[in-house]
Amino acid sequence: MNTNTVSLGIIQETLLITLWARACEMNQIDPILIDSKAATILAKIDYDFHKFSQEKSSQAIICLRNRAFDEIVTQFLQTHPQTSVLEIGTGLNNRFERLDDGSLHWFDLDLPDTIAVRKRFFQESDRHRFISASILETEWIDQVKSLSNGPMLFIAEGVLLYFSEQQVKNIFKTLAENFPGSWILFDATSPFLIKIRRRFDAVKYTNAQFQWGIRNIQEMQAWDSRYQVHRSVYIPADFPQYLNRFPFIERLMMSLFPRFQSMYGLHLMKLNDFKI
Repeated sequence: MNTNTVSLGIIQETLLITLWARACEMNQIDPILIDSKAATILAKIDYDFHKFSQEKSSQAIICLRNRAFDEIVTQFLQTHPQTSVLEIGTGLNNRFERLDDGSLHWFDLDLPDTIAVRKRFFQESDRHRFISASILETEWIDQVKSLSNGPMLFIAEGVLLYFSEQQVKNIFKTLAENFPGSWILFDATSPFLIKIRRRFDAVKYTNAQFQWGIRNIQEMQAWDSRYQVHRSVYIPADFPQYLNRFPFIERLMMSLFPRFQSMYGLHLMKLNDFKI
């Protein structure tokens, strides 16, 4: 079997954790999700994935997160069928292939080193385009606008926690000003979990650092009157059927302190085209 070596930046390397999580979920009796493409890609990459093998909590959370993103995006597109989608920090996710109905228009945006790896395993098309850029820059905006009309759905899965709060604010401001009326689906965690999570997360095997946390997602609406949270899903609180996938000590903590189950969630936000 041919294998590919990968050369990725510090934060970009974490995409291999999410790839591993989705790939090994195929071995579960009752899988949270089925992603055979992830398993195929993982088998072709020359990397020490075995170091993640004991991180059962990280693996389950990543798969629950991925499934929740898929479900919310699917439901959103059923009611907004003409909306183009742009996934920020797409890594080696194959969400477009999983959700494509034959008419979906999709952009995958990530840093140049990641897009270079992505092109080894995925092909672009007229409806599925890759953008090699940082979300913190603005050069990509004109490219997207030239190919898409109207409000969009932005997706940021497992991305924003690596940025500072000011960077997160700048991202939302840029999207709201350039794509008014659009939506963004993203995940966020509490500052407390940001502080302790690295000790219990597969990310400890990399040099990446978590940064941004927020106690209450409603605080973001105070950043800008255009921001309006429409839906939130919490992990693992909203997936009680999978609590047995977490180690006993974590389940005990969740039962003793139920708030732990709602410190991490996905949020669908509307970027309104007005200011109050």
